[in-house]
Amino acid sequence: MNYSNEQKPAKILNLRTLKEVNESLYLTKTADTAYFSVKKPENNSDRVTFGLTTSDVNIKPLIRQVNCINKGKRYNNYQSFVVEPKDKSTGIAVILIKLEENQVFFCNIRILPLNTLSDIAEPETDSRLLTVNLERSKCILKTDITITASNTGEALYATHDVDVHAISDLITQGEIVELKRELEFQGTKLIAHYFQEILEIIINENPSNTGKLPLIPDDYIINLPNDQLKEMITANAISGCIALEIVGSNVIKDINKDWTAAGSFIGYLI
Repeated sequence: MNYSNEQKPAKILNLRTLKEVNESLYLTKTADTAYFSVKKPENNSDRVTFGLTTSDVNIKPLIRQVNCINKGKRYNNYQSFVVEPKDKSTGIAVILIKLEENQVFFCNIRILPLNTLSDIAEPETDSRLLTVNLERSKCILKTDITITASNTGEALYATHDVDVHAISDLITQGEIVELKRELEFQGTKLIAHYFQEILEIIINENPSNTGKLPLIPDDYIINLPNDQLKEMITANAISGCIALEIVGSNVIKDINKDWTAAGSFIGYLI
């Protein structure tokens, strides 16, 4: 078995928790007027943009909760988020999270290093959240993570299906291997550390004695208590920026410098 597929402790002992990270971040919430529906304004009430700002440096990643579709099919049962390291960034991440039976939490990350949000957004699709269509992207890299709450209370994670070949025309075969290795090990380890705290929030908010947890409704995220909402948004922002920084520093480099905003955000926090 590949080591990345084996279950490992998700928590990194010498790394700050989400609560500690959020002491240096401010969460803002604004109406997402740029992606309002003109045809059905009643769909716009839940279309908001979350921003994370700092008092020390001018960094502000933007996070939106979205509906995600691909080839005409919606990713049902997933809560999806788009992460922009800065406004109108070329290079975005789409994060899909899902809770299944037996407290198994899926965190699937899609990295779109050559696209802006406007390239894939479909604001007139009939849904209360903004819809993004992955089929419209130029290329998608991916890494999937599962996080499981163990009997001892320590969350475990494993990595699956890391795929970076969509970017193979920009780098050598050796660089593809190195990029995959960095996403598969360093990247997912950091992401799992922050998302294992989100697992605790979702399980606590959805108690069940049957072992089967209820589906997370679309409005669950936006109605979380303020502290938990901030942790949810921050976990997505950190995870998306980690993935974008890895791809940017290994592949995009000088093609487009927007990825450096993701690197600055991660460098400020970690």
